[in-house]
Amino acid sequence: MDVLNKIFLFLLILSILNVIRNSFFLVRNYMDGERFVLSKFSLWMLGMSISYIILILIDGVK
Repeated sequence: MDVLNKIFLFLLILSILNVIRNSFFLVRNYMDGERFVLSKFSLWMLGMSISYIILILIDGVK
């Protein structure tokens, strides 16, 4: 069970980094006055990352 918790913690860290990365690009494009465009895959990954972070916040890390 310890290995599974480490995998979930690793996924949480990757999800947080993905959200931070996309937030940085969004702010940078907003400051430059450009449109922020995501591909379908990137948008899907961002949505999954946000939902995983919210799930962890509600359910908690065990």
